Amino acid sequence: MVSKATGLTLLLSAILLVIMYIYGLIIAPDIIIWNIKLSDLLIRLTILFIVFTISFFLGYLGYSILTTPTPRPIEEIVREYMETTK
Repeated sequence: MVSKATGLTLLLSAILLVIMYIYGLIIAPDIIIWNIKLSDLLIRLTILFIVFTISFFLGYLGYSILTTPTPRPIEEIVREYMETTK
């Protein structure tokens, strides 16, 4: 039941986001919010979100590479295999 509620929340959020972008970029782009035009604010927030997303993935990739132990050399694995198959 929780997954259905989560799915519904994500669906409604996506619909609301699309409506907000249509309104802010097409219908009324010249509305002033916090001394910035609504269209400029939406574009700035979109770019900020993209930069944060890329930074998150790069940071996660770096963390994964940093914390992953180095693999054993293939020669050691082959030698171990040869010893166990004798």
